[in-house]
Amino acid sequence: MEKKERMVTFKTLVSYGLGDIYGGGAFMIVGMLFLFYLTEVVGLSPALAGLVFGIGKVWDAVSDPLMGYLSDKTKSRFGRRRVYFLAGIVPITLSFILLWLPMNFETQAALFLYYSFAYIVFATVFTMVMIPYSALAAELSGDYKTRNKLSGARLFFSGFSSLLAATIPKLIIDSAAGHPSTGYVYMSVAFGIFFALPWLVTYFGTWEDPQVKQQSVSANFLKEFFTIFRNRSFRIHILMYVFAYSAMDLLMALFTYYLTYYLKRPNLYSVAMGTLMVVQLVMIMVYVRIANSKGKRLAYRMGLLIWLTGMLCTLALSPTSPVWMVALVCAVIGLGTSAAVFIPYAILPNVIDVDELMTGSQRSGVYSGAMTLTRKLVQGALVMPLIGLFLQMVGFVSNAEQTPQVLSRFFLFFIGGPALLILAGIIAASWFELSPKNSEIVAAELIRLRSGGRLEDAADEVKAICEKVSGRKHEQCNW
Repeated sequence: MEKKERMVTFKTLVSYGLGDIYGGGAFMIVGMLFLFYLTEVVGLSPALAGLVFGIGKVWDAVSDPLMGYLSDKTKSRFGRRRVYFLAGIVPITLSFILLWLPMNFETQAALFLYYSFAYIVFATVFTMVMIPYSALAAELSGDYKTRNKLSGARLFFSGFSSLLAATIPKLIIDSAAGHPSTGYVYMSVAFGIFFALPWLVTYFGTWEDPQVKQQSVSANFLKEFFTIFRNRSFRIHILMYVFAYSAMDLLMALFTYYLTYYLKRPNLYSVAMGTLMVVQLVMIMVYVRIANSKGKRLAYRMGLLIWLTGMLCTLALSPTSPVWMVALVCAVIGLGTSAAVFIPYAILPNVIDVDELMTGSQRSGVYSGAMTLTRKLVQGALVMPLIGLFLQMVGFVSNAEQTPQVLSRFFLFFIGGPALLILAGIIAASWFELSPKNSEIVAAELIRLRSGGRLEDAADEVKAICEKVSGRKHEQCNW
């Protein structure tokens, strides 16, 4: 007998979306300010500062898939996903503060070791909470449009938090005139509390599906982890996600340096980032409508093309450009980045459906872990270390006037790096086959199979579409 699905109301959307205040805001602050903090305030060399991220991501290579596996296996009266929301409230605040404590060690090695440790603690807490959170959406609803609304709600609050994180921290830091290290501590306390409290609402305002069929216990969670890459839709999805978010990481990490040293207008930080984030936030609802009506592939490619246009528009900016012109270019970039941050998360529940079709099990925790791990590995083991290494190689000197040669090379990297990644994302999206129609067919086939239907009884069209999105013959699916 087919079970009746609980209704996802506006209250549910808000409760679920509030969880990503932490995901969006914390990543924004760390991505935009932590490298700058390490080089300009702490005094780490750019190469070592970039390597701090890399050390943390080596740990993530273990903790992320493990957390996805544990989330799928957890048995608790508080839920297998939501129990981690409660457990993470205090650690969220403390781990964020730990990142921004000023340490007066005399050697570069001591500073590197402390901030590597602090970043590992932060990354562990982030993993413990955000992987079960990302996995929850697949259990709240099986409907294509409702899942898009859940993703839209999540990204709305993530964008709202990112907007605050892009504008307010610098105001708090600057309020401690002459003592930037103290300003960073004030900022970390305020935002550490802000990131932690919404999890209470998310816990009480959402639910888990007790009838979801879980995967059988595996003795090797890493083996279980790697099996998800047999899913063709997931492989393409990961490429779209990595290219878009790597471009975003480059943009955000370099933006403070761009305003401070290239445009020589650090005072425009709040205006520039505020404009970008407001536009990005507003456009999420537009991309939700495009995804529902025309498909996520079109919405994604459209957004990335707009973003690429915005990056090219920075060629027109100079230290003498009026404020409105800087804001306009940031607005164009925000029009595009909105799709880049929304679409990959909106795709995830549909990709999980394809896996359930292939395996007969609901492994959203493993998929969420893989997605988070991939992002962190690319950001921490590649993007951030390469930024630090690049700055050191071109002769960047902290808290000093940069030579014209250094600035020209920096600007080429600032535009060229994101542009190449954006183009790669557009190409990857051309292979994505989970259109609204195909996603609905997969969802309907899952309902039929869960109700006791046989694989061999599927219509030929259904078999063909399922094989196209999964990369596996329909009769080879594990039901």
